[in-house]
Amino acid sequence: MAQRAVGINTNVMDANYEKFERAKKRVKSIRGFYGHLIFFFIFMVLLYVVRFAILPRTDLMLEDEGFINWLDWNTYLLPILWGIAIVIHGISVYRFKFMKRWEEKKINEFLEREEQESKQNWQ
Repeated sequence: MAQRAVGINTNVMDANYEKFERAKKRVKSIRGFYGHLIFFFIFMVLLYVVRFAILPRTDLMLEDEGFINWLDWNTYLLPILWGIAIVIHGISVYRFKFMKRWEEKKINEFLEREEQESKQNWQ
């Protein structure tokens, strides 16, 4: 009997450890997302300061139309593409919360349906 109680406690400890590890992993992914977001904003501010405040005041802005067009495309396209990547990263981090709610709702729905069917079969 004492061994059985120890086994139950071990299972509870294992379950708690698994929950802790899942929570730790989730926090790490959220932290990674916020780090990505912060780096994006810092980089974009620096990019626009260099592009619109520093480069026009130097001789680096040549009269070459091709270079200016290339610079403009890269200045505007980079935030769009990187922003899409951040949205995808955010969805991958936060979708689990919404998916878990949906899964729980569906599980409860199936359990209730199965319980109703079993009650009807016994009557």
